[in-house]
Amino acid sequence: MATREEPRKRRQPGRPPAGSEDKRARVLHEAVELFAHQGYAGTSLAEIARAAEISKAGLLHYFPSKDALFAAVLTQRDQKTHEEFLLDSTDDPWKLLDQWVHLIERNVQDPTGVALYSVMSGAAVSDEHPAHEWFTGHLATTIEMLTRAFDEGKKAGTVRPDAPSRSLARCLVALSDGLQVQWLAARACHDKDKATVFGTDLVTETRMLAQAIRSTWGM
Repeated sequence: MATREEPRKRRQPGRPPAGSEDKRARVLHEAVELFAHQGYAGTSLAEIARAAEISKAGLLHYFPSKDALFAAVLTQRDQKTHEEFLLDSTDDPWKLLDQWVHLIERNVQDPTGVALYSVMSGAAVSDEHPAHEWFTGHLATTIEMLTRAFDEGKKAGTVRPDAPSRSLARCLVALSDGLQVQWLAARACHDKDKATVFGTDLVTETRMLAQAIRSTWGM
């Protein structure tokens, strides 16, 4: 008796093909998707293995635990950002702000990556969450990088001596993260009138923020 053939799973754009040697990359790709949309607690290793078309035992060969896989996802995100934008390669605050806007332009093309960061940042306020150490380290590193650039700008005479370097750095990070959350919420909102209120042109408004900092504190 003939049986109905199961529909073949459609490979997502950017996902390494099943059967390729880089099974680790497939697992990471699917983990990003699932963690971004379901959160850490709501995603199981079995789900990730099924999505990556690999056995759970095969997944555990590359990542011995869910925490290890999650750490690899977050590390990959940071490495990709630094490789593409070299955000810590300049102490010129105004060049750094330009790079910051370019990073947001890239993020608009990667809503899944933005969702992953936003979901994890909300959960990581608890010191028991696996992402807590990564997130607090990420915040500290980013704020210190921006603070250092503003301080170097003071020495170079391009930033006002009374500029509150660390406060500017914290505000830039906080406002950028907040705009990204509003952008994600508007994309998912079915009430168009409501979405119009908090929906944001993420790149334009981030650029406005960077320009406001420069016009207020630049020399």
